[in-house]
Amino acid sequence: MKNILLVVRDIEKQRQMQEALEEEYKVQICTNREEMNKILEHKIPNILILEYDEEYFPVLEMIENIKRNDELRKLPIIVISDGEDENIERNCMEMGVNDFIFRPCSKIGILSRTRRVLEVERLKSQIRREINLKNAEVAEIRELARRDPLTKLWNRVHTEESINEYLQERRHSGALIMIDLDDFKGINDTYGHIVGDEILKEFANTLNALTRENDIVCRLGGDEFVVFLKDIAYQSVVSEKVEQMIITLEKRISLPEDKEHIRVSAGVALAPIDGRSFNQLYQNADCALYYVKQNGKGSYHFYSEEGTHDTGIVKKKSTQVDLEHLKSFIQEMGYKKGAYQVEYDGFKKIYRFVARCIGRTGQDVQTLLFTLTKENGSIPAVTELTFAMDNLKNAVHESIRRGDVATNYSSTQFVVILMDSSMDDGLMVANRIMEKYNELHHYQSDVELHFNIQTVNAAPISDDF
Repeated sequence: MKNILLVVRDIEKQRQMQEALEEEYKVQICTNREEMNKILEHKIPNILILEYDEEYFPVLEMIENIKRNDELRKLPIIVISDGEDENIERNCMEMGVNDFIFRPCSKIGILSRTRRVLEVERLKSQIRREINLKNAEVAEIRELARRDPLTKLWNRVHTEESINEYLQERRHSGALIMIDLDDFKGINDTYGHIVGDEILKEFANTLNALTRENDIVCRLGGDEFVVFLKDIAYQSVVSEKVEQMIITLEKRISLPEDKEHIRVSAGVALAPIDGRSFNQLYQNADCALYYVKQNGKGSYHFYSEEGTHDTGIVKKKSTQVDLEHLKSFIQEMGYKKGAYQVEYDGFKKIYRFVARCIGRTGQDVQTLLFTLTKENGSIPAVTELTFAMDNLKNAVHESIRRGDVATNYSSTQFVVILMDSSMDDGLMVANRIMEKYNELHHYQSDVELHFNIQTVNAAPISDDF
């Protein structure tokens, strides 16, 4: 049963209105503005019927306040008044009142007018719902039209439009990376297209996991993918990111039966140096990728019109820790929690600063590198790896001091610098992190955590930090 809030001062008029409405509706009556406001604060009726009484009710002001309230502005309102003042009726209707009833009016007339207002509101609500549903369907269709059907990544149309729009701002920079699988046709021919499609989907999921939310990841077609990294201007930064992508993809994706891993190549064009449009960057990155294909594959290359840039050599790493490589390869995946969690740029500067400072102070500093693997030594799938990495981050966060520094090292590894700590201190912290991780991750024990520890060697003393 629908609810009606009736605001009428005169008792006899209250009785007449209640008798007209109570057979079909639940009627609540109040006699003043303050009482009405208290009721509306706690419950919104299906319709509000106001008595127009210049002496006691500032009806126009009451209506205006209701229409300004986001929660009440769609509340249907009927105003009922003695006499036939057209100016009052006009003012009320212009303010959004649904109906205006002049007395004398029969009980049947009041009931039928109330029914009509409520029915119109029901139809309006139904139409709004249908429009919202259609809009959602249209938005979904538009979204699907901009997605690759297999991998659900953005397609070329969306990618081209987004990059061109982004680069219209002259201050914007970025890197377009063309990346693909080497000899993918041979994979399809050997293992079939179903296996090939699964590899492409895993390839896409991995690229998504290795990029930020505002970056653009696209499948152009076949085994060709494009990643556009926004707000990155330095080639050294892009190099580390591309290395991370190639190494992670080659570790993660293996072929059936013989368990051989794929090989990945990439070509890179930088904006605005190599172009200020998608087509320019795409053509130049494609040239760089072609250079890689003609020179051994499994690596990456930056575009150069002169063709003199060296191809980046990507080290093939196992899942075992490699602390020496850490000094030249700190990956760019930030972590906001913890005493001092930093992204790779800040971490590199801190690492170099520490290495130089300990030459002056003789302070002991330890580096811990934690690695996540499956029991058989393979890399976990993206979903379970993400879950395990979150648990590892929480374990580190709860175990290190405020002056220590931590960051991701790769998609499977996390590194910590322990300030003013001996080797024994470092081992104690590492074991504490291991225990905390196992406590958080006890129900997914097939993902194992290992660590390695190394003392940071002092860098040559220099006044230039």
